Amino acid sequence: MGSPDSSSSRAFRLPDCWKDDVRMTALFALPRNESLNPHDWAGKYKFWKELILEWATLNQILVFDVEDIKKVFVRNGKFPASLNRVLEDMKKNGDIVTKDQYSYQTDQSSSWARWGISLITSSVAWSWNKVMTSLTETEETIPKYVVPSVLKKMCEKILQLPIASSEEIMEVEELTDLHPEVFGNDEETQLILNHLQNLGKVAIEASSDQTMIKFIIPTIKTKQSQLNNSGWSVSPAKQKEKTIEITEVDRSLATLKRTEKLLNDEIESMEMEMKTLEQTARARLKEGSRGAAKAALYRRKQLQAVFEKRNQALSNIQTMKLQLGQAKTDSKVMEAYKIGLSALKNSFGDPSMNEEKIQDTLFELETVLEQHRDIENIMSQSLVQEENESDLEEELKNIMAEANSQSALEEELFLPSVPSESPTKEATPAQAVRPVVAP
Repeated sequence: MGSPDSSSSRAFRLPDCWKDDVRMTALFALPRNESLNPHDWAGKYKFWKELILEWATLNQILVFDVEDIKKVFVRNGKFPASLNRVLEDMKKNGDIVTKDQYSYQTDQSSSWARWGISLITSSVAWSWNKVMTSLTETEETIPKYVVPSVLKKMCEKILQLPIASSEEIMEVEELTDLHPEVFGNDEETQLILNHLQNLGKVAIEASSDQTMIKFIIPTIKTKQSQLNNSGWSVSPAKQKEKTIEITEVDRSLATLKRTEKLLNDEIESMEMEMKTLEQTARARLKEGSRGAAKAALYRRKQLQAVFEKRNQALSNIQTMKLQLGQAKTDSKVMEAYKIGLSALKNSFGDPSMNEEKIQDTLFELETVLEQHRDIENIMSQSLVQEENESDLEEELKNIMAEANSQSALEEELFLPSVPSESPTKEATPAQAVRPVVAP
């Protein structure tokens, strides 16, 4: 079973009505006759379905059985009487899927045969297999259920891991060891990785002793296809466009990586042993046991020779890994060159792309532009008929001459303005005493 996600925004908790005896007694009881009360079953089903899905989502429960539900939703030693019917209706509505259906292998040619899992909700082959299997079973098994919504969330979480953004190949065991918070157990790991494989997100190969996995970085074409069909169907086989296989270079890199890890572990162990032998030799010398000290040093010397050989082998392995990685990059660069060259050739291979046709096109373009300029000139002409230019100039000169003569005449006849007050002439003292002479 899955483990709770520590990064969840909240943990699952029973609803507040769980303490209400009247309410819970009704929900735990069998549904009433639908002809008498048609809403009773609908209410019970909605309550238990939402509660089960919430419990599975918040706790990352990918696979469960009815006994798990009974342990979680037990109250006063009792469990919901309609639980089996609730699970059956959830299965019919697609909220859950039986693991037997999900685990039946539809693609017998898959290289990951022992991990192959895909959903078949209605299949004659699955039904026949189920009937034949039930004839040989002596014990009744409790069905297990898969929650598609939880499967989708867990796959999305895995695709957010740093390893998912690279095409590095690794063993499935190594992946599960690196991220135990996602891969709870082998059962869930099989479901998740096979779902990702059918979606085209990973390539998996189990032909060797170890199951290998490689995350696939989508190309531009694949991304566009995902935008057109962004749904996470629980039947991923229908969405898979192309089987992506692990190449020989990937297998070589996986072998080198495994050998590198083996050499690193061995070198680390030898280093610790050599240090222990050196400490043993010193301790024996202090005790006065020269023979034991000499034997420890001899053993250390032998290990030193092997240690140097292992270091050299490790250096060679790392060099080969680097060269293989560069070869993969060079291969992608060469592929890009080929695509660009092909596109360029196709563009020049177009019948319209030749010197003569280009010159004709440019000549026609120049002719059209000249016609356009002529049309613009015609369109810009005035619609009013213009008079003779010389007559207009002569009339303008006459007007200006008349204006100049009028200005000159006004200057000659210029008179002072009429004063606003009556002028008074004051008599001087000499005039005041001057006697008036009679005529």
